[in-house]
Amino acid sequence: MSKIPYLVLAVGALVTAVCLLRRRTVLHGRGVAVTARCSAVRRPAHGGEARITLRYPAPDGRTRTHEAGERECPPGTREGDPVEVLYDPRDPSRAGTALTARKSPWRHYDLYALMGVSLGIAVVAAAARI
Repeated sequence: MSKIPYLVLAVGALVTAVCLLRRRTVLHGRGVAVTARCSAVRRPAHGGEARITLRYPAPDGRTRTHEAGERECPPGTREGDPVEVLYDPRDPSRAGTALTARKSPWRHYDLYALMGVSLGIAVVAAAARI
């Protein structure tokens, strides 16, 4: 069995985790707070996390849309509810809920776990004698 697919998977997961961590830390550092309105809550038919659509005004006058997971918004968020969003003033399309974006960079356990698992897979695959 070839180790190449495992290395590709590990590198892809690692790059994804690093990009997501960078996005979150950029919003933490220079994000501008704005009040968004929940415009839709979509619950999957087969269970799982609901997806919440948030709309917020950008500085250029356009209305931007951000989709967030149920865990990224305050508990019990429904259509019409206000949710605080942080957006990057250099790129207003880059946004996140304040609940997620204001976390300290070392509190993003999900991304650090993904990085650790992907590095572990890469090391094991590279060391495997095939």
